Amino acid sequence: MASNLRLHCNPTNLELVRETSPEDARDWLFQQLGGVPQHIVERFPDPEIVFAPLLDAMTPGDSLWFCRSQKKGPLYGEAGVALVRDGQPILYMRLLNY
Repeated sequence: MASNLRLHCNPTNLELVRETSPEDARDWLFQQLGGVPQHIVERFPDPEIVFAPLLDAMTPGDSLWFCRSQKKGPLYGEAGVALVRDGQPILYMRLLNY
């Protein structure tokens, strides 16, 4: 996990937005990117593979949540998916930088 620069353990300054699933997160990412050509969509890895680091760390009672940085501004901020345990993000995968 340490070699994956998109993963952060025990992240701070995140706002939890809503609960999600790997498939929902993939669809959200495509929506944010806007107009992704179908040939790219078809080649995108299975969401279970993309989010495997989060899914592998899950224990009963955990959930995946969309989240974003608490501080946002022009060209500043990020959004992604967090593994949430007991209401706290414990592992975060950044998907977009603003």
